[in-house]
Amino acid sequence: MSMNVAVSCGLKRGKLVNVEKKGLLFLSYGSPSSKDDLVPYMTSIRHGRVPTEGEIANLTRRYDAIDQWSNVELQNMAESQYKTLLTLLPTMPSAIGYLHMKPSIAEAVDSLVHQGVEHIVAIVTAPFFTSLGTGAYEKQVQAAIGNHRDVTFDFVRSWWDEPTFKEYWVKAVADCVNATEDIFVIFSAHSIPLIDNHGGDSYAFALRESAKEIAEHCKLSKWTVAWQSAAPHGQWLGPTVEDAIDQALQTGATQIAFVPFGFVSNHVEVLYDNDVECKELVENGGAMYLRAQMPNCNETFLQAMASAIVERIHS
Repeated sequence: MSMNVAVSCGLKRGKLVNVEKKGLLFLSYGSPSSKDDLVPYMTSIRHGRVPTEGEIANLTRRYDAIDQWSNVELQNMAESQYKTLLTLLPTMPSAIGYLHMKPSIAEAVDSLVHQGVEHIVAIVTAPFFTSLGTGAYEKQVQAAIGNHRDVTFDFVRSWWDEPTFKEYWVKAVADCVNATEDIFVIFSAHSIPLIDNHGGDSYAFALRESAKEIAEHCKLSKWTVAWQSAAPHGQWLGPTVEDAIDQALQTGATQIAFVPFGFVSNHVEVLYDNDVECKELVENGGAMYLRAQMPNCNETFLQAMASAIVERIHS
């Protein structure tokens, strides 16, 4: 039985919600489609603080490097995942909402209510829970639903322990490593500020548990978990991917493989932070850089989300 974490919110005693009145709220971070999106996008990420010219230039440079502005697949990745996910689910009302782009989470909730939904099952593309990360979506959902009388919701906080999540990554790691013996594997995920102590503990534990399961299944002899994409200020969860690369080089590894399994698709943290910055450090150390393929719209991977959703629909 899956142990995905879910929260039931706003349920009224004695009220039973008909399955036909339930709907899906698919939540994602958002990704800019053009340079005109950058300032509002970054302002949203910074909780209303307008980015400096230097911050805009830095992010623009990173997006330029991954061809964000002409790559339609990158721009529409979340929507493509959403559409694929719907093919794996029973027919039901659904809507997609973004944390930092349009349509907003509030707009998506309004859409579901207008479709006659009385109980919303919400899920975020992030498979691991953090109170500052996934929790931000949950707060916005709760605030939006507060505007609609008698509407309730379940929020799936994590879904990494669904069987097909592990199934996808076991195959991706095996394909990347390809039975190579002298290889060091770095499982990575987005770091979080250390002020999020409780959430950080559970986040780190879940990621290490998942990495251990995948590594054992793939019979990896040298591997570690590291944290990436932290902001340049404040204290963040470590060890960093830079630390992990140093560790790998010190073992004499001639090949270093990255598995960014805390993420779900190709985007700037993977295509730039891993494939540009980490690759440069690995190659400067005299080793070969490898990376496991990201799930994107893979149906086996998205089945993990689908399973978690179905469990909530019928609970």
